[in-house]
Amino acid sequence: MRLCLTFIKFWTDGKIVRCFLGKFVLMRKFSFIITMLLAIVVFGQKTSISKKRTLDKKKLELKHTTLGVGVGITRSVIFLSRNVREFNDATGFNVGIVYGGNKLVRFALELHQYAPVNIEPTWYNINAKTYEANIQLLARFKNGNSIIYPITGISVNHFKGYFTGKEDFQNLADKYPVNSEVSSFWIGTNFGLGYEHQIGPLKAVLQYKMRVGVQDVVGKVNIMDVCYSFGLRYDFKALTPKAVYRVITRNYKARYDVN
Repeated sequence: MRLCLTFIKFWTDGKIVRCFLGKFVLMRKFSFIITMLLAIVVFGQKTSISKKRTLDKKKLELKHTTLGVGVGITRSVIFLSRNVREFNDATGFNVGIVYGGNKLVRFALELHQYAPVNIEPTWYNINAKTYEANIQLLARFKNGNSIIYPITGISVNHFKGYFTGKEDFQNLADKYPVNSEVSSFWIGTNFGLGYEHQIGPLKAVLQYKMRVGVQDVVGKVNIMDVCYSFGLRYDFKALTPKAVYRVITRNYKARYDVN
C-alpha cells in the first residue's frame, strides 16, 4: 500500500515538475521574442534619429526673393475706340502680386475692376475689368529706395454695357444688336512704365500703361486703353523657384529614403 502511494506521489510530483519546466521554457521563449522586438524598435528609432541628424547637418542654403501684395486705385478710358465723349474715364480699384526682383526681372499679376460708367448716348451701365500678366525690368536708383521699370505683358479685358446704337460712329450696329446688352472680351498687349518708392515698410507704386488690341468691326490694331494706377504694396520674403524645388526633393528623399 505504501509502495503504491509512493509511486502515485512520485508520478504526480513529476507531472507537476514537468508542467513547471514547460511553463518556464515557454516564458523564456516569450521573453526572448519580446526582447528581440524591443531591440528592433530601438534600432529603428536610432536609425531614424541618425538619418534626421545627418539631414540636419546638411542644411540647405536656400535663396530668397520678394513676394509683394498691393492694392490701389486705377483710372482708365476702358475702351478707347468706343469712348466717343471726353472725360468719360472710369475709376476703380486694383490688386496685384509681384514675385522676384532681386536682380533684373520681376513678374506681376494684376486685376483692375472699374465702377459702372456711361458713355452717353451710345453706352450705358458699362462694367469693365482687366486681368494682366506682366514682366517688369527693374532699374534701381543709387539711394536704394526707388525703382523705375518698363512694363510689358498681356491682358484680358472684359467690357459689358447696354448698347443704344445712337451716335454709332464706328458702325457697331453691324456687329451688335441695337438696344441690347453687349458683353465682349478682347486680348491686349501691355506697354508702360512704373515707379516705386519705399516709405517705411510699404512701397508707393505709380504705373502708366497702354493696352494695344484689335478694334471691333474694323479689325485694325490700335491703342484700345490707357490706364493710370496708384497704390501701396507690402513685400514678404519668399523662396526662389529653385529653392522650392530643392526643399521638395529633399523632403521626398528623406521620407522615402531615396538616394
